[in-house]
Amino acid sequence: MSTRLIPSRRYPDNIVVHLQTLARERPADTALIVVSAEGEAFIDRKFAYASLDLQVKALAAVIQKKYLPGERALLLLNNDEHYVISFLACLYAGIIAVPIFPPESAREKHLARLIAIANDAKASCILTTSEILPLISSAAIAQFAKADILAVDAIEQSNASRWHAHTPKGMKLLSSNIRQDQPLHPKVSWSVIII
Repeated sequence: MSTRLIPSRRYPDNIVVHLQTLARERPADTALIVVSAEGEAFIDRKFAYASLDLQVKALAAVIQKKYLPGERALLLLNNDEHYVISFLACLYAGIIAVPIFPPESAREKHLARLIAIANDAKASCILTTSEILPLISSAAIAQFAKADILAVDAIEQSNASRWHAHTPKGMKLLSSNIRQDQPLHPKVSWSVIII
């Protein structure tokens, strides 16, 4: 029995950098296909890498302006392009995404579940769409006093130019801190930033 040889494949270390690279190198290629039902027909909407990256950066810039890296955002979204854009925007901004399906209705028991998850997650903001926003009654909004609510479908793409790369938490090695006689730990990947 022969074994099939699979060539070694290089996987990205960072999804943010990887998506930006794809947007730069393959801007018109399809990055995302969203299938939605309209009546009895299914409609495919395609998003190219460049378009997806632009939308993600626009939302990430708004998030970065208001929140610090490490804060949490509740993703109160359906499984569509807004969910993907919001999740990636959280990664771009260094925010922790806490996904949750929208409430089935504005009934108290559905909103109670949402409020409990938001409080447990200590969410600083809630990312949702204009369509889902009415499901959250004014009474429920009062419960989210600590969390801002952002309609992701209302974000202008012009905000993308305000986005700046997030530097993840961790050790930064400065050129003044590196000594040639002390080897770096072999199991830790290091980023050297020369200032």
